[in-house]
Amino acid sequence: MMHIEGYCFDGQTARRYPAQLYLNTDGQLCLNYGNQQRNYAPEEVQIAARLGNTARQVSFADGASFSSEHHQALDILVRQLSRQKTPVGALGSSGWLHQLESHWRWIVSACLVLLLTLYLGATQGAPLAARLIVNVLPDSISQHIGKQSMEMLDRIALQPSKLSVERQQQLQAHFAPLLTAHPDLPLRVHFRHAPNIGANAFALPSGDMVFTDDIVALAQDDNELSAVLAHEIGHVEYQHGLRRIVQNGLLYWGLFAITGDISAASETIAAAPALLMNMAYSRDMENEADDFALQQMRQQAINTQHFANIMRRLTGNSTQHTSRTGRLLHMLSSHPDTAERIRKFEP
Repeated sequence: MMHIEGYCFDGQTARRYPAQLYLNTDGQLCLNYGNQQRNYAPEEVQIAARLGNTARQVSFADGASFSSEHHQALDILVRQLSRQKTPVGALGSSGWLHQLESHWRWIVSACLVLLLTLYLGATQGAPLAARLIVNVLPDSISQHIGKQSMEMLDRIALQPSKLSVERQQQLQAHFAPLLTAHPDLPLRVHFRHAPNIGANAFALPSGDMVFTDDIVALAQDDNELSAVLAHEIGHVEYQHGLRRIVQNGLLYWGLFAITGDISAASETIAAAPALLMNMAYSRDMENEADDFALQQMRQQAINTQHFANIMRRLTGNSTQHTSRTGRLLHMLSSHPDTAERIRKFEP
């Protein structure tokens, strides 16, 4: 008669007892611990599947449990009980998980499948799901996130504009045709002084668009600023900011599903303003905004060369601002350095 050594809990106290488990001649499982012995019919027993070299659990109907690292003996016990035609559900697996995780080919295959799944989920699944989710979200969410983000930026990175009131009014009037062409969008242009950021412009989900004093100074023609504005309106039109927030939230929840760590996922919405500050638009989103800007400029009879001109100047100017705050806000910029995008706007 084979005795399996291990430890048990009696289901009534937290004390752990050295114990022995064996199958007697009557086909019952006997659990010996301390000065006690308990007998169980096979259908009152559930033996967990083997997983690596971790201790294996045997659970009993009365709440008691037994654990042991003598896996071969437990495997023999499972086979003995199976020959008695004990219901499979009472015994669990005879070790197929252990067989899988013991062969390196299966391990490598599983890792490759996991990596492929993660890649496709991050690059294809999450963006598609984010687009669908954003389409059904109420506008109040975009407004709330935009308001909170604007307040945060004004506290940590932006200062009141040093442009004269007359100059700001002049630019607002110059932008008016582009803004009024989209009455369904709550578009607003703000000017801010941001010496640590440099020449930059960005859009928030609420329709608030910020132009720094430096980008105004960098422009040699107000139509260059109109070209930038058309691009930022494209980000608002296609809800790129909100889509990125939702997409990152989905990735956090996917990470939670894999690791069980809910801390990052639970803070996704609360951290949306900070997420916006660390966000860079994807290539597809930039292409969408570029195509939108190209269409709008043609409709407004604005020479598309103006976009190419200011993009070249932005490219040469971007390396001049390397402070911590500047690098942080530069990631929010919708002006990545790419010659391909510039060529699209050249006649």
